[in-house]
Amino acid sequence: MATLSLIIVTVLAPAQILRAQTPPKAIVIGWDGALPSFTHEMLRQGKLPNLAKLIAGGAFADDVLSVYPSKTAPGFAALWSGASPRDTGISGTRQPRAPAHQHTILESNLSFLSAPLRAEPLWAVALRAGRKVILAHVPFGREISDGAVKLLGYDGYGGRDGVVTSRAAAPQLASSWKRLPPSAKPPLEIQFSIGASAFFGLFIDDPANPNAGYDTLVVTGSRDGAEITARINAGEANLEGGLWSRPIDVKTSGGENATVYLRLFDLKPDGGDFLLYHTRPARSMIFPAELAAGYAAAAGAFIGNGASLLYQESALGPTLAAGGAGVAEARYLETVAMAQRQFKQTALWAMRTVPWDLLLLYTPFPDEGEHVWRGYIDPATNPDRKLGAAARQFLEEVYKLSDDFLGAVLANRPDATLIALVSDHGMEGVKKLIAINRALEREGLLVLNDKGQPDLARTKAFYPPVNNGYLLINSTDRKGGIVTRKERASVVKLLRGSLSGIRDGGKPVITAVYDAQSDGEKMGIGGVAGGDIYLDVLPGYDFDPRTGPGEIITPREPYGMHGFNPARPSMHTIMVLNGPGIAARKRLQNVRLIDFAPTLAKLLGLPAPKDAAGRVLQEAFSDAR
Repeated sequence: MATLSLIIVTVLAPAQILRAQTPPKAIVIGWDGALPSFTHEMLRQGKLPNLAKLIAGGAFADDVLSVYPSKTAPGFAALWSGASPRDTGISGTRQPRAPAHQHTILESNLSFLSAPLRAEPLWAVALRAGRKVILAHVPFGREISDGAVKLLGYDGYGGRDGVVTSRAAAPQLASSWKRLPPSAKPPLEIQFSIGASAFFGLFIDDPANPNAGYDTLVVTGSRDGAEITARINAGEANLEGGLWSRPIDVKTSGGENATVYLRLFDLKPDGGDFLLYHTRPARSMIFPAELAAGYAAAAGAFIGNGASLLYQESALGPTLAAGGAGVAEARYLETVAMAQRQFKQTALWAMRTVPWDLLLLYTPFPDEGEHVWRGYIDPATNPDRKLGAAARQFLEEVYKLSDDFLGAVLANRPDATLIALVSDHGMEGVKKLIAINRALEREGLLVLNDKGQPDLARTKAFYPPVNNGYLLINSTDRKGGIVTRKERASVVKLLRGSLSGIRDGGKPVITAVYDAQSDGEKMGIGGVAGGDIYLDVLPGYDFDPRTGPGEIITPREPYGMHGFNPARPSMHTIMVLNGPGIAARKRLQNVRLIDFAPTLAKLLGLPAPKDAAGRVLQEAFSDAR
């Protein structure tokens, strides 16, 4: 009898354990544009402690193959679905409009907002299985996601960020004001606008502030010092964030409600000059809407990006490359820190407040800083070692802020939760541009009309300004097209000859030409919303869509760029898996972006997304599942 009881227990115990188990939770963090070589340098120097901890307890790949083109939109579409751009229908930041017979080669869509994701994402599988999903500002988070909690901050942008200076808003002695705030010096008035909202500002010498001279900006919607919208102290750039305004309501140029933050980076003691920065107006894009108030109270308004464009335009002061002393860089870094702080607060709010089984988080860093400084760091594109070393220090700060974001998630993740850190592409320095359309014009493949625009009745091929590294053939299956199927081969031959003949200092700069018709299946290129002819170029060169008179090869200030052939080591990126079922200190080889979705699905006990073509990374598992 005792033996029979033992047999029953032995047989039933595994089944009971399996019934008692609940599906694991998972957190996915998307770092945009993480470069493996730079990441390794910082890891060796102990500068990314949270990433080091994640790697030590998990499986890590540092040569992950991206997709073609190696850009953010195609990359994250591939990560989420396990499918190539040919199947996801996402071929760049912007892409040709589909269906082709309804649109010309001159028309394009912004992929993140108006191009449909044609492949099933991982979260759709999870939702179908009854799992609770949160999508926090991730690319394509609106797609096939009914039933998920969605934070779609990037969908809510209502304009650019900007600066206000004395050149646009000269300070004047305040007049016609009610109830002026106390000031040791006569208040000075400015007027400025953000979107469709007009503001008044008062520079005052706050008696409670020990600094000599004007030190504070009071912002109002009318000339009434008792109706204060914001009160901001001026101060040098820092990463702590203590000098930002609270969220301020504005109207976009389209009349929609949005929110911004203000930062007074500089105010001269005599009030004669100042630098006031505002973030991009962002509308609340949270679903279900009843979560919006709680989210805003915990995480504030969406910011998204740092002030990279303003920095590169020298609107934050002279850059290092222009002879600056690092002030502009410090100001830009503070805007990055502010954006990362908001992403961190979003993650913590989501983890603590809303029920979830799968939480996906995104941050546009370090990509944004890589674009700004990679060209100065790479010796091949910038021989100035002093400038390169200075740029490296600032870029390291962007990576450290990304690591801090990861650390906050690690410190608060529930027990037995899977965590994955993924990225979409690498980066390399660029210092020269190749004007593809000018080469096409010289061969008669592209003809401009009297307005300087492509004449579709005479144009056979065009490099669109979406700048995805591919050309479009003006074929008869497109609206306004003239190249028949029979003529296509001869046009492709002309293109190969023309592009292969582009030289710089005697060396060819176009290193490969791929035809989506013949190479599409194996390379994952082309498709209904892709290009026809894909190009690869020498390192240090980027594509230029300009038309008209001018040189084909032109120099430019160094910068960082991606989008090139994913086989290049500089376009590779990183992937880390950590948690239940994952082997510790396991280095993974031959990993592709498209392997992530089927692997995570397997770990979560879900089927792979239906369009996934990647493999399950079985070697990452600690057991034989």
